Formats: sequence, C-alpha cells, structure tokens
Amino acid sequence: MHTVNIYSVEEKMSQIDFDGLPETPWGKTCNWNNTFETLAELKDELENFEPMGDLLAGEVHFPQVNILLFGCVGAGKSSVFNTINSVFRGKIFNVALASCAEHVVTTKFTKYRVMSGSSTLPMPLKFRLCDMRGLDEEHLMTKENMRYILEGSIADRFPFDPSGNISVDMPGFKKHPGLDEKIHCVALVQDASMVDTLQVLSPEVTKNIKEMQTVMNSLDIPQVVILSKIDSICEATKQDAANAFRSAKVEKCVAIVSEVLGLPKNMVFPMKNYENECQLDPSIDTMALLTLKGILNNCDAHLFNHYDEIVKKYAVAERRNP
Repeated sequence: MHTVNIYSVEEKMSQIDFDGLPETPWGKTCNWNNTFETLAELKDELENFEPMGDLLAGEVHFPQVNILLFGCVGAGKSSVFNTINSVFRGKIFNVALASCAEHVVTTKFTKYRVMSGSSTLPMPLKFRLCDMRGLDEEHLMTKENMRYILEGSIADRFPFDPSGNISVDMPGFKKHPGLDEKIHCVALVQDASMVDTLQVLSPEVTKNIKEMQTVMNSLDIPQVVILSKIDSICEATKQDAANAFRSAKVEKCVAIVSEVLGLPKNMVFPMKNYENECQLDPSIDTMALLTLKGILNNCDAHLFNHYDEIVKKYAVAERRNP
C-alpha cells in the first residue's frame, strides 16, 4: 500500500514540475544526458583557452580577452561573475559584491580575473570579466564614457559613474591602451523576469542601451545577451537548470530579447546564477560554461579582425625584449 502511495506522489510531482516540457530541446547545446562528462570537457576546454589559439603560431601570444558585463541595476551582472568564478574554483566563491535588491552595490569599474582551483599551480585564465555600475534612469551611460571603456582607457578599480564626467587628465586614465586592454565582447545582462515588460518598463534605459549598442557597433565589438534569473519564470528550470532548453517560457524570453535588442537568438544565452545554493550544481555549472564558451567564441571573432596587429605586436620574443 505504501509503495502505491509513493509512486502516486512522484507521478503527481512530475506532472507539476515538468508538465508540457517537450523531449526535443528548442536550442541544441550539449549532451545533457551525461552532465558530469560534458561539464568536465567544457571546463577543461575553457581552462586551456588561448585567444585565437587555433590561428596564432607558438611565438605569438595574446595575453587575455576582456568581457564587459553591461546592464540595468539588479540584472545580476556581479552574480554572473561570481557564478563563473565558482565553477572554476570548485566551490561557491563570491568575490564581487552582489545584491538581490534593486539597488547599487557596484561603484567601481573592475576587471576580475578568474583562477582555476583544479591546478596545483593556479594561474589566471585567459579572460577577464569587467563589471561596472548598473544603469537606471538617473545614471544613464554617455556615449563618450562607453567609448572610453570599450577602448580600454578606464583603469581597473576606477570609481565609475556611467553618467559622470571623465577627463583624460584624471589619474589612471590610459590615453594609449593596447589591444589587450580593450573590450573584446559585451555581454548585456538581462533579468528574465523583467523581459515581458522590457519595452515599456523604462523607455529611457532601453533607449540608452540601444545608443550604447551603436557605439559598440562603430568599434565592431560583438554583443551577446546573458538572460539571467531564468529560474524565476519557469518552475521546471528552477528544479533543474538544464530544463531551460526545453522550456517554452525561456524560449519566449529569448525571442523577445532577440527582437528588442536586435541580436540573433543564438547570441542570447539563458543562465541561472548561484544565489541561494550552498553547493555547486552540475546543470548550473554546465549552463554557465556554455554561456562563457559562446562569449569567448565572439571574442575570438573580434580579434580575427586584428590578426595582423596581433602577429606584429604580441610575439613572445618582442614581449621579453621590449
């Protein structure tokens, strides 16, 4: 009798949590049937990532790529870094200040390095995640300030207000940054729970983001979207992050963001950040690494346009003997 009751409860829970999820995912990503093996392969690949490593000869070494996390206050930019950092450290590891409330906790422009915990001699990985104050109606980004960031003129730990006045004579301002100090891809972080009202919620902020996209486009810098907090719109995804790619709700959010921001759907990456968890989850880890891999592919695409400059200026022999 007890056995019948247990199976009945399990069947009912299955219907509540996963009812309506198709067997075929709307987005082809990886083999979710063997998450641990897929995760190990992704982690190994990204730990060994070398910018344009498949095209550069052994004597040419590009130091790292820089990824700008950009979006509204409360979208989860700092949590994106903390999540990716946690995956590589092998434990929940929060470095960037983050908040679940819609108020500012990030006040400086910060270039975060990521270290792997799987090596006996930890070395920074070949990418940096750059975080900054989120946008709101009273703190919109100026085109000049965005250009300064993208061109690598803003130093690490620089107190930064998107709408503030920046002078080229300010301490730490770099007048002639190298290619390795510039931004190579921008990740627009968007809260999935806000997507349904994105077009009417804050016209000023939405307009400002589109204006900043024109600056990015003028510098040929690729853009992707990190669709954060997807667990807040889909119960099945809350139960298991891997279900995001079978969720009609998440698919709809991806389509809306793609249309509003004018980016292809394959440039919109659903992601669940670590917020309430105390231990790592393989599905969350895998989703974070899939997002990072997509971003790094875009960084390489941008660097390809600077191939001749890289070969000329980033030869190992030249770096040792300037």
